[in-house]
This record gives sequence, C-alpha cells and structure tokens, in this order.
Amino acid sequence: MHVKALLHCFAWGLFLPLAVVATPADAAAGVAGTMNIPAALSMPSATSSEAEKFVQANIDKGFLILNNKEFDAAERRRQFREFLFTLVDTKRIALFTLGQYARQATGDDLEMFLAAYSNFVAAMFQGYFDWYKGEELRVANSVARSADDTVVFADILGANGNSRFRAGFRVRPDSNGKNVVTDFQFEGVWFALNQRAEFTSYLQRNNGSFAGLTTELDKRTERFKKDWAPPAK
Repeated sequence: MHVKALLHCFAWGLFLPLAVVATPADAAAGVAGTMNIPAALSMPSATSSEAEKFVQANIDKGFLILNNKEFDAAERRRQFREFLFTLVDTKRIALFTLGQYARQATGDDLEMFLAAYSNFVAAMFQGYFDWYKGEELRVANSVARSADDTVVFADILGANGNSRFRAGFRVRPDSNGKNVVTDFQFEGVWFALNQRAEFTSYLQRNNGSFAGLTTELDKRTERFKKDWAPPAK
C-alpha cells in the first residue's frame, strides 16, 4: 500500500493508523503534501551566524558518531543518545507539546511522559541521521525570528550535489544561555508544533489520560525503530 510523505511521520503520524505512516523510502519516492509554518522574515545577524555554526558542527558530530566503525551498533546508539540530549532541549519541547494539559499533570504523569518522549525523540533523530549517514547534510541559510530565536535551514544533498530535501532547526538559548534545538522541521512541517496539536487532541478525546498518551508514545517509538531501519550503504 502506498503511504504518505516522510513529513507526516515526523509531525502528524504519531496517532495515525500505521498504514499511513511514512518511512524515508516513501519520501525518496516523491510524495507531495506539506503544512508550512513561515518564520518571520528578517536580515541575517551575528546570532544567525552563530546558530548556523552550532547546527553544522552538531550535524557533523552526529554523523561522526553513527559512522564510527570502532563501536558496535549498541555503543553507537548509546553515544548518539547521549550526544542528542546535549543538543535538543527535550524537556522544554515535551512540556510545550502538552499545551494547557502540562499544568494539569501530576508529577508522576510528567515523569512517565518525559521518559517516553525522550525515547521517542531519540528514536526519531537517530532514525533520521541513520537513514542519511554517508550523505551530506549542509547548512544553507538561516532566519533570525528575534534576538534569541533563529531557524537554521540545512539541505540534504544527493550524489550530484543538488538538494533532495530541506530540514530546519529552531535554535534558542536555554536557561544557562547555551544554544539548544527546540524544534525540528522537515520540508516545511514543524515537529513540536504539530505534535502539540496531536497530543492535546488525544488528551481531550481521552479524558486527559497521560497513561494512555504515554502508552501510545511507547508504541510509536517501537514502530519508528522498526520502520526506520536504515538502508544498506
């Protein structure tokens, strides 16, 4: 059965029927359909330049870990996960995706959800980097939305050097002033923004059941690991 585009797997697919969740192979086949969330346009700034360097350096570091043949697959996954959580502010994103429900959650609810969400993000990013390792992901430009909010765009380059897909990384400082990624975009679709719509809709339909949301998230993580097994290089 033909399935929808890769971007739906990133942003929409968490609670869609499994038959319509895409893998990278589907996107490579060329399937249309995006939801664009435009950034406020502004002139490049010194902050944009710093954000671009931050993103490119971490893209390179991520690929370096996953391409390291000195480690077995389990050790590469462990190192990549450790690296990822220095790059992505998972807790900040997770709380954002819950919307108004974050204020209603108990401490235990949040603890379970944050653990499940961390596993989900790790599976998503590792699947993405794994799929494209051996190819080039190169920063193209950036947009400064405000003094502390920059979107950095990177192209996934094919063998001929042409852009195949475009990804975006929203970079903001954390509470200590350190740059972190607070959202991810693929072909115009923002991960956290669309996850927020999905999560809050699920909670509304299911009487605010964080246990149910966490279980669904765990299921989706396992499906990601299976469907996003990278092709042989």
